[in-house]
Amino acid sequence: MDQSVLDALNKWPNVPECFGWLALDRRGQWRMRNEESQSQQLLGEIIKHAALQHAITKNYARDSKGRFFFQNGPQRVFIDLAYTPWIIRIYPDDNQTWLLQTTSGQVIEPIQCLVDQAGQVLIEADFVVKTLSQVLTNSFETQILRGVGLLHDHDLDLFASLATFNQSNTKTLGFLKWANQSIPIVSVHSNDLPELYNFRLKPHKKI
Repeated sequence: MDQSVLDALNKWPNVPECFGWLALDRRGQWRMRNEESQSQQLLGEIIKHAALQHAITKNYARDSKGRFFFQNGPQRVFIDLAYTPWIIRIYPDDNQTWLLQTTSGQVIEPIQCLVDQAGQVLIEADFVVKTLSQVLTNSFETQILRGVGLLHDHDLDLFASLATFNQSNTKTLGFLKWANQSIPIVSVHSNDLPELYNFRLKPHKKI
């Protein structure tokens, strides 16, 4: 968290929270949602300003209720999630193998892979997360939490080339060959993910 943000919180601790104006889409893009976007249930305009993108990513956090937000100076801007709190890409590393990295730059190690009812691929991993630990004092702590991220749709073919799927109808759909490991691939329903991994798709003030 930026020190300037923490200083602003100490100076103005009671700025009203903001809901519905910022979203994370299925490709890891931040989107600004004005009143028309909200009323029409539209995704909103992609934020292309590099400095603003960096600020959101650096000050991206969650509270104990699983609501993710951007701490914009003294104001807490809660984020609507199109699917998961993180979007994941597959990149080549320096050893001519592969690594998994969120669109915000965090490298993760897969624990298991999940495939939902629509064929979308998700990665379960331990994520480094800034968490609001004390609301009254605006205190944050860095935690490592078990979470899930949606694999970017541009990487589905690459994922399939690295995976082996079972022909039989079993609970384990197959395995992902990753860093000399076999990472299990299991099925999941998208409706179950927020409860399984403690996040909220559309945060609300009164919960």
